[in-house]
Amino acid sequence: KFCGNCEVKTMSEKFYLTTPLYYVNGVPHVGHTYTTVIADAIARYKKICGLEVYALTGTDEHGLKIERSAKAQAITAQELTDIYAEAFKNAWQELGLKFDEFIRTTEDRHKRAVKKIFNRIYDNNFVYMGEYAGNYCVNCEAYVPEGEKMCSDCGRSTEYMTEQSYFFQLSAFQEKLLRFYEENPRFVIPETRMNEVVSFVQGGLKDLSISRTSFRWGIRVPENDEHIFYVWFDALTGYMSGVGFGTQEKKFQLYWPADLQLIGKDILRFHAVYWPAFLMAAGLELPHQILVNGWWTVDGEKMSKSRGNTVTAQELSQLARPDYIKYFLLREISIGADGNFSYDLLLSRVNTDLANDLGNLCSRILKMVKNYFDGCMPDCREIEGGDVDLKRFTAESVKLYRDSFDRLEINKAIDKVWELISTVNKYLVVNEPWVLARDPSQRGRLGTVLYNSGECLRIIAILMAPVIPDGASKILKQLGVKTSLDDHRISHLSWGGLEQGSSIGEIEPIYPRLDSTDFMKCVDEKKQRRGVKRTKQKEGTEALELGKIEIEDFAKVEIRVGKIITAEHIKKSEKLVRLEVDIGSETRQVVAGIGDSYSVETLQGRLVAVVTNLQPCKLMGVESDGMIVAASDEGKAVLVTFTEPVQVGSRLR
Repeated sequence: KFCGNCEVKTMSEKFYLTTPLYYVNGVPHVGHTYTTVIADAIARYKKICGLEVYALTGTDEHGLKIERSAKAQAITAQELTDIYAEAFKNAWQELGLKFDEFIRTTEDRHKRAVKKIFNRIYDNNFVYMGEYAGNYCVNCEAYVPEGEKMCSDCGRSTEYMTEQSYFFQLSAFQEKLLRFYEENPRFVIPETRMNEVVSFVQGGLKDLSISRTSFRWGIRVPENDEHIFYVWFDALTGYMSGVGFGTQEKKFQLYWPADLQLIGKDILRFHAVYWPAFLMAAGLELPHQILVNGWWTVDGEKMSKSRGNTVTAQELSQLARPDYIKYFLLREISIGADGNFSYDLLLSRVNTDLANDLGNLCSRILKMVKNYFDGCMPDCREIEGGDVDLKRFTAESVKLYRDSFDRLEINKAIDKVWELISTVNKYLVVNEPWVLARDPSQRGRLGTVLYNSGECLRIIAILMAPVIPDGASKILKQLGVKTSLDDHRISHLSWGGLEQGSSIGEIEPIYPRLDSTDFMKCVDEKKQRRGVKRTKQKEGTEALELGKIEIEDFAKVEIRVGKIITAEHIKKSEKLVRLEVDIGSETRQVVAGIGDSYSVETLQGRLVAVVTNLQPCKLMGVESDGMIVAASDEGKAVLVTFTEPVQVGSRLR
């Protein structure tokens, strides 16, 4: 559809979404893969909803870290970024993740866009020259708050730097941002991340250094070659340069602003505070929504090179077919929560859900159509109560699926489809088509049961197409559906779309089971190649070999001063106590096993040491978001506390 007054398509028809621009300091791993899989699924869903979708991904390739890494490998920074950018492209291709655009921040079109937005902000008087001195985290390419020597985001040591810099007047946008957040409460989802952003901005904004002179790998500031742009000012602009900002204005007008931007929680501040402020200063529209996903641990441990447990995208694609990987990542956790990657869980999900539930249902229905009706889809004749209920439940499932997907609750959308799969299986069990086939007088009823089951299978395939497109396409082909998967629209998913009398396709297993022995053997081989050291414990189980750690490893553990606000016993437990603890920036619920050592009345108001960056867990059904530090003295818990005045929220070092 085109606007009658101009040669551009109407905005209501488009949906523009982006992944982060991934930093090229290593090959893509399961964390990168997860975010990209979410983007691919949402893009496919929006397409079957009838929207014109434009999906962008790419790589962030400048900064001091890249410059140093290239020097250490005796290659140029450009050569290094070429290698890693290609690794990201290949990874997404091997996993069947499709994007309309791949932007690299080293491209000329991107450099033009960065200079253009800078000039607009400069002309609007939001940039000035100054000098910056402070501790800089090379890993995160960011200065840390005054007085901090360790980076609170990655836990690494910082370097003291002082340099002349262009400053962006971020402080001028504090009230504008807060007003924007108030008017757009779902700008950041989930809500907990929105609350973090609001709290950060309410705490006060300082002007932001947006240029560097201490290294050379970056885009040079116009009219001042001594300065290069701060990597985040540079990278964020990639979401616009990828759709023509500064080079293809008609294209940019068509797709901007982004409807959805996907990021990991570690880069929330840059996208939800700095990025909107840059756009406001340049007089450009803000993205409509930012979706923040959590992190993945591996077998309960944080991924790191030192542990040797980083699961790369290449390993995943070699280990299992793309549909298996995508289904597992999207079904396992809610978007926004942290997840645990486990090879055992992957194996279980594939064999239980895809092979047993969906694969067997497909095979079951099609084989009966082949055996009882010579491979032709039977007519739907006599309608009974169970048929009406199945039809009604299918329509309700489609609606609930759409409601969940529209809220970006993809795992809940998948749950609705699996409820439908279960209902179809029960329908077959109740109607017993294998029994009906023995009685010629029941042939009409037999055909109706198999048609209804096949029609449900058609709808299931279309609903699951955004998540498992290869399998969905095979199911439709075996059902004899001639329409391409790309041509189906969810709004047209009315009952009766399966053509009666049409020939089904050749029956093949949609999702073969993974052999557990072969699968785990392959996993072990990959772990050995990564150099994971293992040692036998007394009980015969395996555990990672522990030894002395570097200071950087210790710095990753965030321990802060907390104040216990409330305390109460957890029912059916002698030791567990539920605490509400003020850690300065927020109040956390923590479960601690100190109930046999302290009465709840004596805990209120105590200052304690709290580990604040642990994965949340449930104890006796109660979620614990942190851990109270205590010593064990002959089985008795002794809380770590403070004898001198100390500010709540202060970090222990």
